Amino acid sequence: MIDPRTFHGFREHVSEHMYTVMKQPIVNLHDNEIAHYEWLVRFQHEAGVQGVIRPAELSGAIKDLDLSMLARAVLTLNKYPDGHGMAINLSGASIDLPGFEHALMACLSALQGPPSKLVIELTETWDLENLHKAKDILQKLRDRGHKICLDDVGAGAASIRYLRALPADYLKIDGEFVVSAMHDERERAILEMLFTLRESLGFKYIAEGVETDQIMDFVRAMKFDAVQGYGIGKPTPETRLDD
Repeated sequence: MIDPRTFHGFREHVSEHMYTVMKQPIVNLHDNEIAHYEWLVRFQHEAGVQGVIRPAELSGAIKDLDLSMLARAVLTLNKYPDGHGMAINLSGASIDLPGFEHALMACLSALQGPPSKLVIELTETWDLENLHKAKDILQKLRDRGHKICLDDVGAGAASIRYLRALPADYLKIDGEFVVSAMHDERERAILEMLFTLRESLGFKYIAEGVETDQIMDFVRAMKFDAVQGYGIGKPTPETRLDD
């Protein structure tokens, strides 16, 4: 089998749909109903997901996966208009590539239903070089009606840069940050500071990594808007896909 960690191997895996799409629920805390699912990708390789994704970001091949996942999401929403929406991860490495914006908008133009059902999550695995370009693209997506989520806030050094520069509707707080804030006053003070942006910038907050009742009690007390994690629902195969 061709190695997906190589440029051509990764592109072949994506074009032939040699990856698995999993879905994990994101649940609103005010009514305990599913807000939407996050679509996650899995590769059958010993290096694991990040061991495959990181080389693809470095080579630029990640663009193929981002567009493939978006196209499949659009087809799914068109076929199941009454089903739950989904969040699709978008790598900053793709945004930095020339021509990606045109391909992105062309892909999304096929969506027949409400754009709000297709949430775009910007991952923090790549430190964006051109924040102005990223801001322009994300704002165009919001203007079309898509919700924007900044993923893994608090996990890396890029979080503050992204908060300062990029438009967003949701902040997804990194699971390790959430747990640290439960036990450390300094971490909690920083998390509380992030929550002060709720009124001024209109953010909604999603807690990642909710795996225990203790964590759930904490995120409720902090007044998160929604939660995600193994204690809420484990990733399961997306059964609505037509390969």
